[in-house]
Amino acid sequence: MSVMVINEAIGWLGAFAILLAFWLLTHKVVHSHSKIYMGLNLIGGIALSYEAWTHLSHAAFVLNLIWIVVAIYGLFWAHKRKAPKIK
Repeated sequence: MSVMVINEAIGWLGAFAILLAFWLLTHKVVHSHSKIYMGLNLIGGIALSYEAWTHLSHAAFVLNLIWIVVAIYGLFWAHKRKAPKIK
């Protein structure tokens, strides 16, 4: 398997993680402050940043770095917030 195929697969995994987080949020399986939601966004951001870096896509790389920072911030503060009641 070529390096390019592996990099592409990592990018798709990242996209899937972020979309899964959003799907879980919209279907009220998780809340926006949950560790699962933030963790999936972190994994997705890391994977997509790596893929953007390998394709020299600077705008996508910076966007995903910001996504990672927000996810880390959310994970750091997730334990201090009360979980909202999901209906």
